[in-house]
Amino acid sequence: MTRIMRDSTNVLDIPAQGTDIVALYANGKYAADRKVAAQLFGTKPIGFIDVIGDDWQGAGILDVETGDATADQAPLWVMRRWATVHRPVSLDYPPIIYCDRSKLTPVFNFMADDGLQVGRDFKLWIATLDGTKAVKDMTGVMAVQYAGEHITGHHYDESIVYDDTWHCAPKTGILVQLPSGITDHMASTDNGRTFHRS
Repeated sequence: MTRIMRDSTNVLDIPAQGTDIVALYANGKYAADRKVAAQLFGTKPIGFIDVIGDDWQGAGILDVETGDATADQAPLWVMRRWATVHRPVSLDYPPIIYCDRSKLTPVFNFMADDGLQVGRDFKLWIATLDGTKAVKDMTGVMAVQYAGEHITGHHYDESIVYDDTWHCAPKTGILVQLPSGITDHMASTDNGRTFHRS
């Protein structure tokens, strides 16, 4: 199942209608007001973007583009995020590198120098902004930002999120008593339509 993610330098310009996931800046000139975002989007998942390269704890996405973080910063950022946020017992989603297609080779080269592999150690959010919704090699690509303002017609960009496991629907849990008298915890990731053993 694909979902729509939208981002903007101004949180007020992102329409809640039709948006499944919101991407906001965690720091830098366009850092979003988290209280305003919560009021606007309620329980919609939010992905936070680090544009400087110093917020590996609070942001799950590093923005590698001109004027923001650089490709050579990416490996250390990924390793710091793994070391400070993720735990061996309960792994979170891998760190995400946002970049356009022209930055992929430098990112891959710097990552390889530190033994980091796409898909295993980090994921990609690739910007095309020309209407292209998928790239030739989708290995490790969790989303593609295919539409800029010139396509959306508004002050926000739009991406397709391909990975169901990133910011998935919150689990709803219930305690079920089975006929044998044993109780079991059941969880739902589709807002209570179906349940499975958690």
